[in-house]
Amino acid sequence: MLAALVVITMMGMTVAEAHKPSYANGHSTPAEAFEVADPEISIALYATMTCTEDTLWMHMETGDLDEVWLELGVPVLDRLAAYRPSLAIVAEGFPEANVPFELPPNMGAVVISTDDVETPIDFFEPFTQTHSWILFRDWFDVPSNSDVYLVAYNPAEYTGKLWVAVGLTEDFSDVDMSQFGEWVDKTQAFHEVDDLEDHVELDCSAVYDGSDPVAPTESPQTTGCASAPTSGNWALWAAIGALLGGLRRRRVVR
Repeated sequence: MLAALVVITMMGMTVAEAHKPSYANGHSTPAEAFEVADPEISIALYATMTCTEDTLWMHMETGDLDEVWLELGVPVLDRLAAYRPSLAIVAEGFPEANVPFELPPNMGAVVISTDDVETPIDFFEPFTQTHSWILFRDWFDVPSNSDVYLVAYNPAEYTGKLWVAVGLTEDFSDVDMSQFGEWVDKTQAFHEVDDLEDHVELDCSAVYDGSDPVAPTESPQTTGCASAPTSGNWALWAAIGALLGGLRRRRVVR
């Protein structure tokens, strides 16, 4: 009954929520780009940005699509309140761009900067009980029948955390129910739910210069981020997985 209520609550919401999650490591070059199998299916890729892996590459084939839904967000953490990563859309026919990484041959880029975002969109993901700040979400024009890359990075060269989401159609039909509990654990760990450890972000430019790494300027305090329950009740998540297993629907975004 509890599982059914959770799913009913999720399905009744009208803002962006249930992305199918993945967790990034080693996607820092075009050759290692995370493959977006279907740009219409809602997925989210969570990444921790370091001084050695300071770009997150994703690749998609657009097919007959001429626009894709994109989102860029960061977890609600006090030290990331001023963190403003950028998202570059890379494709043939796009203009030259001043980006801190090498583009594939014959490709240009359009950069979505979030430097001017003063008030991010507060976003609560009900399935994993996690909070994020969305810095960008909208449709973006892309060339059809083309290879397109998405590259997330921080122009300020500080470490941090971010996630990139693609697509609006929720489809869990190919998911094994055992994955749902694992997703909750990993997503809550990424958002540092109930994590009491002190985390410090590094100034990568200082690292590159051979100086001692320093933390960025202290971000303003934020409120409203409560700890979420852990996913230890595997029977509950298995039930939710079973109910969501055949779910395919188009999300409505306001």
